[in-house]
Amino acid sequence: MTIRVNTVLFVCSTLLAVACGNKDEDTGNADDLDFVAADLEELALARSSWEGTPEGVGLLDFLNAESTTFSLLDVDVALDRRAAGNLVAHRDGGDRKWGTSDDDVFSDVEEVDRVRFVGAKSLDRMVLFAARDGWVPGAEDILGVYDGVSFTVTEAEYTVELANSASAVYLDETLALDARAVRSIIAGRPIETIDGLSRLYYVGNSALSALKIDTSNEQD
Repeated sequence: MTIRVNTVLFVCSTLLAVACGNKDEDTGNADDLDFVAADLEELALARSSWEGTPEGVGLLDFLNAESTTFSLLDVDVALDRRAAGNLVAHRDGGDRKWGTSDDDVFSDVEEVDRVRFVGAKSLDRMVLFAARDGWVPGAEDILGVYDGVSFTVTEAEYTVELANSASAVYLDETLALDARAVRSIIAGRPIETIDGLSRLYYVGNSALSALKIDTSNEQD
């Protein structure tokens, strides 16, 4: 996988700025809405700033790769030896071998962050290394699948932009989103990533599909 220079520059600039429940599907009516904006803010603050970003996806691919060994994390990435050892041990499971049935690969950045001796600085170092080493997906690469809807990096960016800029009337009448999903999106602004959007209350497969299709139509 190749990586463009501007992505690395974005990651570097971002690093300098970083300080060193069940969800209902979009059905029903607005009268059933039972959350406030504070709930959304708490949810957002509880997640890593890398979650759902191309850099976060690159980090997971990097950590889950067979080529990412204790020595690489310890020497090349310059992590604390305990963090490097715990990351590899978590991924490889009890038999300490990569690619076997007991592996516990990392599925999100929060899982990485929960590993003992891994903190914000460790995450930043790994993200930067993964970006420099070409693990970050490019514009047309798949970023991930959220509530059953697949997004490339570009599609995710346009969808988040639409969710942040569209009026409540447009979301409700033009896109025909459930009223609760509309209110959830409005209350959750500014939405940073497609991961964050997918985690809002009442925003599920149908809402994400409608938003993605609308942005695709705009690009045609």
